[in-house]
Amino acid sequence: MYGAPARIRDLTADLVEHWEARRERMEAFVGVSEEPGGAAGKAMIVCATRDICVSVYDALRELRPEWHSDEVDKGSMKIVFSSDSRKDPERLRTHALRGSQRKAVINRAKDPDDALELLIVNNMLLTGFDAPPIHTMYLDRPLKGANLMQALARVNRRFRSKQDGLLVGYAPLTENLQRAIAEYSEPDQEDRTLGQDIDRALDELRNEYEILDGILHGWDWRGRLAKPSQRAFIEAALSTANHLRDPRTPGNNPETLDNPNETLSRRFREHAHRLERFFALAGSSADIGSRFPDQPQWKRDIQFLVEVRAYMAKLDAMDREARGLPVARDVALYLAQLTSAVVETGGVTDLFAEAGLETADLTHLNDALVAQLQKSDTPHLAAEALRRLVEQKMREVTRHNVVRQTAFSDRLQDLMVKYMRQQLTSAEIIAKLVEMAKEIANDAKRGDQFDPRLSNDELAFYDAVADLGSARELMGDEVLSGIARDLVVQIRKNLKPDWIAREPVRAKLRSTIKRLLARHGYPPAQAPAAIDLVLKQMEHFANECAADGNAGA
Repeated sequence: MYGAPARIRDLTADLVEHWEARRERMEAFVGVSEEPGGAAGKAMIVCATRDICVSVYDALRELRPEWHSDEVDKGSMKIVFSSDSRKDPERLRTHALRGSQRKAVINRAKDPDDALELLIVNNMLLTGFDAPPIHTMYLDRPLKGANLMQALARVNRRFRSKQDGLLVGYAPLTENLQRAIAEYSEPDQEDRTLGQDIDRALDELRNEYEILDGILHGWDWRGRLAKPSQRAFIEAALSTANHLRDPRTPGNNPETLDNPNETLSRRFREHAHRLERFFALAGSSADIGSRFPDQPQWKRDIQFLVEVRAYMAKLDAMDREARGLPVARDVALYLAQLTSAVVETGGVTDLFAEAGLETADLTHLNDALVAQLQKSDTPHLAAEALRRLVEQKMREVTRHNVVRQTAFSDRLQDLMVKYMRQQLTSAEIIAKLVEMAKEIANDAKRGDQFDPRLSNDELAFYDAVADLGSARELMGDEVLSGIARDLVVQIRKNLKPDWIAREPVRAKLRSTIKRLLARHGYPPAQAPAAIDLVLKQMEHFANECAADGNAGA
């Protein structure tokens, strides 16, 4: 029965359909290689006999010829089984591997960036084989007890964002699995996810769907999806992301919550992640539609809720990038692997254009654009887009200037805190951000006011000595700019890789700065603070130059 040709054809047709859907849903959790043909995780197919392994391979090759390759290091599927070249028939010997070849295939199965996706086995690799990228097992062999639990362990390894492995049974499975779990120790049995039937994932999927619907209560997201167009889908996702992130939305002000971390925005992200997780597990189940008898558009709804989470993750990542902060690896992976229609069509990355900011040139901001931003259908996202542009421009203009960078950062942070606390409306924060944007754009030209002109580096050290106490009033810009020029000359004489980290060099620099300030008559009351601030500016300057590869220039 197991190897009957008709059964093999039906099994492989079902397997191909299931695997292609499963692979696509798992991309957000395990990623996909940038190499041509890269896999989104991997699967094992366990067959009852070696002959069936070959029959399954041949049937898969007939359905997907591009998956086959005669080369050991190529192709999307391979068979690994033991073989006796003296006794085995030709059809088995064709797939027999020498020791080095078998090792190469096993290494490919462990490599998440290799194109090998399907590993077809009979007895081998069911125990002691650890390949975390494997997230699915198709079991067409009646395993029992410890052998079944060992096989199950092949797919339950944590990997990247993968939390679940899926066991698809084509052979009797449920009763054998429950008996095998019963043989395990109590701590193992307490793992309520181990060996759960797909019905559990379907129940969890419906539960997360209802929770998300409740989080969006009062927000007509289904009405916004009524128009059957891609543009309407993007606009609905954009406006929903705006609603969930807007501090004016009830449940988003941490100061009014018992648990400040349980904002509406954060709750949506967490439950949307679980929705996507369980949909990856159960999305191919024939019973999934029965869980949504009252929601005929359930598949579109799930896709939409996942897309909104993708928008929010993208916006969070853009915020961190604007501030010069690294994006968490799992978030970066998630965003890089999204195959959503929204991301593919540029819906997220067109946020600036949606807000009326087609260009990052802040010098072109005018009253008409401010009014347009304030009247936007998504004013919170317009404010966020403008803040990101302000932050990016601020970092560009003040890159080597620790004093101005700190001052602008503190002001921007203060504005955004007031906005999040609802002390400023969207219209007010937009107006203040535009005002700050113009000031930052003009800040890059401050050096032109001096004679001779101060370079950006000289201006940074001018700010370090001019912004302390009454130094500017007592000494005037001409003397302070002269100090700044002398400081830059001294730095360029000494600038070497990691020079600022060596304590003897730091001590010498402090003496040099002290003498230089004294020679220019820098006010004694401000001298100690000036030395510390100039050293801080030097460290910042040295780090930026080292990052640019200019140390020692």
